[in-house]
Amino acid sequence: MRWSSVVRQCRFDCVRVDLFGLSNMLFMLLFPVLSCVAALVLTVTGAPGQVAVSVYGGVCGMAAVMSWMSALSVNVAEESGGHRAMNGMIPIARTSQVAGRFLFLLVTCAMWTVDVMACSVFFAFGDMMDSGWAGAMIPSAVIFAFSLIVGSILMAFSYRFTFRAMMRIFVVVIVGLYASVALLSRLPFDWQGLLQGVADFMSVWWRAALIAVVLCVGVYCISAALAIRFYRAKEL
Repeated sequence: MRWSSVVRQCRFDCVRVDLFGLSNMLFMLLFPVLSCVAALVLTVTGAPGQVAVSVYGGVCGMAAVMSWMSALSVNVAEESGGHRAMNGMIPIARTSQVAGRFLFLLVTCAMWTVDVMACSVFFAFGDMMDSGWAGAMIPSAVIFAFSLIVGSILMAFSYRFTFRAMMRIFVVVIVGLYASVALLSRLPFDWQGLLQGVADFMSVWWRAALIAVVLCVGVYCISAALAIRFYRAKEL
């Protein structure tokens, strides 16, 4: 696998979805602009900090979804358009194609994280949020970690299953999680104490950062390895 081929594949994906095009840049710029307007309105009207937190939470939620959806849209377009077989004609090895797609995921996650950080500046300005500047920036790191983990897992399985099958699996997993939580909550165990202990352990910033880095790197690398294996086993 050559790094130049990986970068070439990433640039090719950027062009295919027009990632750095004018329309996409304006769409991403819309969030900081709306955040600025919302911050000014909340400051002038003297709205409580909870309102700012709610608005900022909506921005973070949108960014968390758009970051991995932007990367996954390439695989979805290949499947729906029926032109994934054309990848066999690209002068880039299969391993480099998958690695480039995962690099593309990293780029989209980083772009949306920067977008959230720009929104954080407006909401944190003037001490609008009770948590201050540090608390306003923490969601940016959480968004990046969440988007990278979810995007990596979905990207890997997109090389193995169709998008429709992935949605069915996603529904089954969500229902299973809710059922597991409901069953575990009925067991005679002090779950509240356990969660409080975990929260206390994660309250130290370097512990939380270390666990997040290890988790992100682990999921990212394992997902990329699985995707390469799935893609090599496919006939284009």
